[in-house]
Amino acid sequence: MIKEHNIEDRNITGQFISKKEKLKRFFSENNSVKLTIITINYNNNSGLIKTIESIINQTWSDFEFIIIDGGSTDESLSTIKKYDKHINYWISERDNGIYDAMNKGIQLAKGTFVNFMSSGNYYYTNTILEEIHDKFRNDVGILYGDSSCFNEAGYDRVEKTPSKLTFSHFVTSGINHQASFIKRDLFFKYFLYNTEYKISSKWEFFIYVICKRNEPYEHLQKTICNYDFSGISPIPKKLYIYHQERETIMKKYFSSFYEDFEYYNTVIDPRIRKVFRIKNNKILWTVLKAFTSIFIFILPKKDTL
Repeated sequence: MIKEHNIEDRNITGQFISKKEKLKRFFSENNSVKLTIITINYNNNSGLIKTIESIINQTWSDFEFIIIDGGSTDESLSTIKKYDKHINYWISERDNGIYDAMNKGIQLAKGTFVNFMSSGNYYYTNTILEEIHDKFRNDVGILYGDSSCFNEAGYDRVEKTPSKLTFSHFVTSGINHQASFIKRDLFFKYFLYNTEYKISSKWEFFIYVICKRNEPYEHLQKTICNYDFSGISPIPKKLYIYHQERETIMKKYFSSFYEDFEYYNTVIDPRIRKVFRIKNNKILWTVLKAFTSIFIFILPKKDTL
């Protein structure tokens, strides 16, 4: 089922308008905007409401809003219809997974940049888009900020992303999708999200575009979103898929570094990985270095002859 803002299902003669005609009108009425916000949803009505409210209450509004629903059977469809006047385009149908849904949104988008704010996640403040909209420039491919991460267990902390995105950063981490703004043309210049992957398609896109193609990026130095990771569980099956997909991606694009990547993931102690993550946080890294210096200073000196 599809619906475009200000487009009726029937024309003036009372005949139903075809899906093709609806899309034609949609594109003619939305020639170009700076930003397209895409919300992916499936049976998460309560989360969808939070996300929609966050988007429509932004103080800056030069964006289009698209919802791709995977054929939800809860109250999501009723919610979408309730907020219909605020939505430029929405569709509710079965898809082939989250990356298929994202690709649908990308191909419909008219904005220079796209931002994925999936249901359950929402902008950090109602003014955040107004604060950063002047950054939507043609000379940068990817904009990204920080994320306020939380879950049902009570975790609540702003996760900082480094201003310099190195290869080693992507080996250990990545970029939060909700906190990133991607130039739409990059998807057509390189590739859409790979629907064969269950977990790592976003990671593949970022590491390829930034580390392989050296597309320009910029850290926004602001907290962009509230990110709910309550549903993300490190169960063995998912971890296995996660590592298998990343290994496939590394072999495909960075074969020269694959042995180092494999060594890092299988040999290096997880506690060492945490040190690498701490290094990306200037304050924590300064504290760690200071503590280490003090610890070394107070250690008893080895006697020498």
